Amino acid sequence: MPVVTITDVASRVGVSVATISRFLSGGNVREEKKIRSVIQELNYRPNIAARNLKSGRSATVAIIVPDISNPFFAALVRGAEKASGDSLMAAIVNTDSNSEREINALANLYGRVDGAIFVPTKESDHKNGLSHFGRPIVFVDRYLQKEKKYDTVLADNARGAELAVEHFASEGHTKIAIISGPLDSTPGRQREEGFRKALDNSKIGANPNYVIVSDFTQAGGYAAMNQLLDLAEPPTAVFSSNNLMTYGALNALKDRGVRVPSDISFIGFDDFELSTLISPKITVINRDAEAQGAEAMRALMWRLENMDSKISKHSVIPVNLIKRESVTIPRTWDLQNSHKVKERQSQTSDHSNNKEKVNE
Repeated sequence: MPVVTITDVASRVGVSVATISRFLSGGNVREEKKIRSVIQELNYRPNIAARNLKSGRSATVAIIVPDISNPFFAALVRGAEKASGDSLMAAIVNTDSNSEREINALANLYGRVDGAIFVPTKESDHKNGLSHFGRPIVFVDRYLQKEKKYDTVLADNARGAELAVEHFASEGHTKIAIISGPLDSTPGRQREEGFRKALDNSKIGANPNYVIVSDFTQAGGYAAMNQLLDLAEPPTAVFSSNNLMTYGALNALKDRGVRVPSDISFIGFDDFELSTLISPKITVINRDAEAQGAEAMRALMWRLENMDSKISKHSVIPVNLIKRESVTIPRTWDLQNSHKVKERQSQTSDHSNNKEKVNE
């Protein structure tokens, strides 16, 4: 089939090519209704490559995330893509939490995208060297202290931790622990700060043994929970700082034979699909990840239209506590003694079996 050109559209409508071009660029034209009808009738598709070459725009933005398999980041991307509508295409870059890959991605994307939504693994690795990207960047879940010119979209991390501690305290818990993310990251630092603040407000105070700093992975959550369980006096309540850590922590509890919530009450930051399918259903601090992605995309689109603005925008997505079944009143228990009891029971059983064999 022959390719329909802008000249064909202009000829059919009876206007100049400049009028059609002005319409395609969003300008007001008198023959708008007729132009739309002819474009549909001829199935005209604008030459995007030529238009981008002329405008210096690619109509593409990058969304750079550490781990696309994390349900939070998948929802974030989905929200951002929905907000972009048909005006922008999104190029998804998964960096596997590798700072070097993030740096290389920014370098390789130069000139190929109009801007980026960026979730860096380590903020410290990007405090210098972002300027070479040369395009607008909106940071999500991260805030670069020395680069305040960038727009950001954060969750209310501190408030989320406060809600978790307040709920534990309302049930009578005083031995409250946190499995924290890295303190050199915005969510790790803010959630840990909110945790300490809530403990102080509740007149409980933070026990250093109950603050375990790990990374935002399942392995990190598993190791941190085991560290808490190995204490001479384990906590009765644990707050996990992200959903992957929650998976790992719950697996550690299962492997150690520790029951939720009868032995340990548990709250995780970020809801996840299985939270209502497992038993008990997990109480969580929830935020709308899609809304956060959408807000980031709107901020980037605004920035693309206001490149000269010196105003940086900083948005915060609210959080809320979803109460389910993983929190109850504290029970006094000693994990190490419970193991000793099991060992004594096993020894007693073996002794009885041996005695029966002798009697035979």
